[in-house]
Amino acid sequence: MKLFQLFKYVVPAVLAIASVSGSAQDAAAYPNKPVKFIVPAAAGGPTDVVARLVAEKLTVSLGQPVLVENRPGASLTLGTSAVAKSAPDGYTMLFTTSTPIVMVPFTLKNVPYDVQRDFTTVSHVGSTPLVLYVNASSSVTNLKQLLDEVKAKPTTASYGSYGNGSSAHVLGEMLIRQTGVKMVHVPYKGVAPELQDLIGGQIMMAVADIGSAGPLVKAGRIRPVAVTGTRRSPVLPEVGTFAEQGISAMEPFSPWWGLFAPQQTPSAIVERVSGEIAKLVRTPEFNAKLLGFGIDPTGTTPAQSNELTRGDMAKWQAIIRDLSHITFE
Repeated sequence: MKLFQLFKYVVPAVLAIASVSGSAQDAAAYPNKPVKFIVPAAAGGPTDVVARLVAEKLTVSLGQPVLVENRPGASLTLGTSAVAKSAPDGYTMLFTTSTPIVMVPFTLKNVPYDVQRDFTTVSHVGSTPLVLYVNASSSVTNLKQLLDEVKAKPTTASYGSYGNGSSAHVLGEMLIRQTGVKMVHVPYKGVAPELQDLIGGQIMMAVADIGSAGPLVKAGRIRPVAVTGTRRSPVLPEVGTFAEQGISAMEPFSPWWGLFAPQQTPSAIVERVSGEIAKLVRTPEFNAKLLGFGIDPTGTTPAQSNELTRGDMAKWQAIIRDLSHITFE
């Protein structure tokens, strides 16, 4: 064999071995400085709360501080795109709800990142159903009664969401499409102001997660009337699902929280962090905390997370296609 032919086969093999070796060494030394979770939502919201719970525990198990940095704005794309452009070294990761990953690419134009090109999945931490709420002073206790009330007030009926293009917004439009009722969408900059206006009577109903609304439900200020998902929530066992109450196709409207790293992050680092999250989710203390927020813990592997993410993207693409007459920006 001629010398140049030998190089043709040997050099790529040596480079591949060196790359694997370097990756293994990086993972073995990881982390040797603080790790940063960028949350694309405001402080105090459900994503921020869950991110800080995870960061607190990983600080112990990884042996380095795990810091949370909030970068809200631009329908969650500001912080998300920042991670997409970060160095793929495992020190900057995205902790987010599913919205900017599986929905925003189909509801907004000119999204500054490509999920499949720019990110690798690390773990899904947990999921929660969305809930349709009314003011507790209302006589409404189920979905049929609510829709009857909406039909009786076609010029004043309104529903609130935590932002244009949010899963809450899309859920409201799906409800309108399926039932033929007339309602005005009122978007808010977050769940808190949305629920405050529900209490104040400015809107007839609001879509929000269980954790954010939980204290108001316990205080008797608002009342849940329907939940998304395939089964009732253990936190709200008395509340029927949309499907139980005659409204189909609401199963995908159950946001999850997950961790993503920039594409090309060494797989050994991704597996390390994912493994630590899986251990964390199995602990009774952490499990109980998530359930207290109405979140079902998951702690999936990178492969499982990737499969779930791609599957949800396909579902949301179909949902948004069916609502092509709606502008989500």
